[in-house]
Amino acid sequence: MRTPTRLLPLAGAYNFRDLGGYPTSEGRQTRWNILFRSDTLHEVTPDDLTVLRGLGLTTIVDLRTPAEVKRVGRGLLASEPILHINASVLHTGAGEEQAAPTPRGGDVAERYLSYLENGSPALVTALGVMAIKENYPLVFHCYAGKDRTGVLAALLLSCLGVQRRSIIDDYVITAARMDRIVERLRRDPVYGRRIAEVPPSAFAVVADTMARFLDGVDERHGGARSWALHAGVTPDQLDALADLLVG
Repeated sequence: MRTPTRLLPLAGAYNFRDLGGYPTSEGRQTRWNILFRSDTLHEVTPDDLTVLRGLGLTTIVDLRTPAEVKRVGRGLLASEPILHINASVLHTGAGEEQAAPTPRGGDVAERYLSYLENGSPALVTALGVMAIKENYPLVFHCYAGKDRTGVLAALLLSCLGVQRRSIIDDYVITAARMDRIVERLRRDPVYGRRIAEVPPSAFAVVADTMARFLDGVDERHGGARSWALHAGVTPDQLDALADLLVG
């Protein structure tokens, strides 16, 4: 088993990282080498593929829209014996523009909270997939690995009892990856047109955004576990997530 490390140095994915080692309120911690989050994986290189095979990767939960998947594909991973589940957080008819950064004046935390309403079927599907032992090791991702992926990571870690500070810190890790992610967005034939019109502040990854999202989950839904149960995640699935992901 590899030595635990947060970020995996891949050439074609800039935000691929392990969700292990986060402390819970019960004095335990999330397991290393089993669950990962990432930005889009369609540009992974042959060397990256060797790294991912070394992880024993079994399942990919892809939070992109079907249009995003169709347009850029899955790259080298499409030929791998890995279960691929496309669980789009955004409505198929909403268009890809909603996956791009929020324009000036947009409230990112409020957009994240809207995912809990509009994207709940996809989030519930993703959590259900994660509750199955045979699906591990597993990675979930969107395009930048910041918004849709960040919301799912925060919900999952909250359901596992991970301390709030760690959830926020995990979100902020993406800040150091954004320059490379934005450069890829600029090259994209769809996102590139909008990126030119978006101010640099729209790419900020700040602790306050995740803190306000978590506050909103508590205030509007009674916390992540309560949201999950009302959205359709079963108590057995929540128990399975804890058994699988917390050591």
